[in-house]
Amino acid sequence: MSWLNGKQGNSSTHFQRVVVLLLVTIVAVTLACNGGYKIKLKKLQNCAGPNAVITANENYTVVLTKNCEIKARGCGNIKAFKTAVAKITVKKSGMQMFQGTINICEKLAAASSNSTIGPILRTFNIPEKCPVEAGTLCVEPTQGMSIEPYKQFLSLARGSIDVETEIQHDTGKSCFKVQVDITK
Repeated sequence: MSWLNGKQGNSSTHFQRVVVLLLVTIVAVTLACNGGYKIKLKKLQNCAGPNAVITANENYTVVLTKNCEIKARGCGNIKAFKTAVAKITVKKSGMQMFQGTINICEKLAAASSNSTIGPILRTFNIPEKCPVEAGTLCVEPTQGMSIEPYKQFLSLARGSIDVETEIQHDTGKSCFKVQVDITK
């Protein structure tokens, strides 16, 4: 490291070397943020048929950026509803990790005022309360959710994750089968 201590070369050369060292450090930190993990949305299937209350377009994409943001692109269609109770099953690499029933409307109401979850709902244009009006919900990759505080858990999430969600609304049903691979 004698080239950094000022004993060799002129000041212009030292400045160039310091700039190169800083750039390499910045790039290394940026690349190391997610530790080389990738998220691949393998499957997004609407399973409630043509009359589903909520449907997602099948060209929906999700990526994990180098700066620890999850970014999505795609749209979904929503028919108006006042209630939404979901039965959710989550499996990781074939092993059931969670199964339960969630009142989505109650969770949305509580989450919208939460300082962590509220901004996520707004970032991804997710309705913050029920009733929900009919419309199209789209997200663009310019919107993102930082997972910086949770990046240490990426190794635990590594693998194939399957989520099946059946939602009963006052106006009908919604159903999604999602498969995501988290790899390194």
